Amino acid sequence: MLTRIYNTLKGKFDDSDVDSHLDYQYIKRQRLLMSTIGCWPHKQFKNKHYVAHSMYNILLISVAFLLPVLEVGYLWQHWRNITFFDFGHDVLCILMAILVLQRLFLSRTNKYYKMIKMFLFEFHLFYFKERSQYNAKIYKVIHIVSGMFTLYVQCLMGLGLILFTFKPWYNNYSRGLLSDNPTANITLEQAVYYYSPNNFAYTTKTGYWILFTANMPLSYFVTCGLCGFDLLVSTIVFQILGHLQILKHNLMTIPLPLDVEYGIYSIEENIQIRRRLKENIEHHKVIIKFVDKCSDALNEYSFLFYLVLQIMCCVLLLEISAMTSDALAKYGPMTLGMYQQLVHLSVFFELVSTKSAQLINVVYALPWECMDTGNRKTVMFLL
Repeated sequence: MLTRIYNTLKGKFDDSDVDSHLDYQYIKRQRLLMSTIGCWPHKQFKNKHYVAHSMYNILLISVAFLLPVLEVGYLWQHWRNITFFDFGHDVLCILMAILVLQRLFLSRTNKYYKMIKMFLFEFHLFYFKERSQYNAKIYKVIHIVSGMFTLYVQCLMGLGLILFTFKPWYNNYSRGLLSDNPTANITLEQAVYYYSPNNFAYTTKTGYWILFTANMPLSYFVTCGLCGFDLLVSTIVFQILGHLQILKHNLMTIPLPLDVEYGIYSIEENIQIRRRLKENIEHHKVIIKFVDKCSDALNEYSFLFYLVLQIMCCVLLLEISAMTSDALAKYGPMTLGMYQQLVHLSVFFELVSTKSAQLINVVYALPWECMDTGNRKTVMFLL
């Protein structure tokens, strides 16, 4: 059963026969998401349209600055009469806007550009798949998992975005507030609330439709800023896990001496062992170099991600604690998405730590006692 499911998914997500890994569907999808929020380094990749993207970046940063200011302005404007749940909703939107703003700044740093460039043009398993059959096998598995995970995140983004944006519209419609003869002193519900002079966007149909129309691209922008960046980081972690698995396999498959009686490598065998140890050390250096670049580039991202996301998760739990159909429909998918991001990134980082720790035992288990002095020193250095 599992084999049949895997083969079915492999047929749908395996497009690894293209000439360049940049043409993979999951990379194209991630490039589109990151380009939407101006976080794909087009200039560094010699894209001829990078001037237009630069102008687009200025617009995005301006909008990202304006969103939390207008949201705080709404809280200040309605401080005396806002309900507890509406206050939580506004705090949630402010935190999301701040998180997106931080990621916009992060994605415009040189260390971020260097990380992406090394990931796509040096570290990707595409450049290692020809070295052995096992490399090709791991490359294929990581490729399929990356494709499946990218599609899953995109579907979750779409579902959450639709419910978050259109549920308030449905509430207004079902209460007859959008009819030709609405009741007096109406207060129209919006997906996100911003400062509006004289509550124009919340008390008049004209203002409502203006803000409703503006909220759709703004919500998409924030959703891409939250999920697109995390999706890219997850894809990078998949590649790191693939490299660690390949390194572990290469170390575990170092053969024992052919001379079973004496249990010592011959001169020719020691030469081969020296070559294999050197290849593994070089591979390990590549992994460490890339992980260091990721740590340097993503330190601020990781800190703010865990700080803000845990606060957001608490606010979301408060919002859905009302247990009404409206609260569950509006905040349920968002809660699932946020906890999914918190859990899967935490699990991925923990997997990297666990895989790295396993290498210690693998190196220690090498038959170093069968090697000559030079190879023993090499194993000691690697350990």
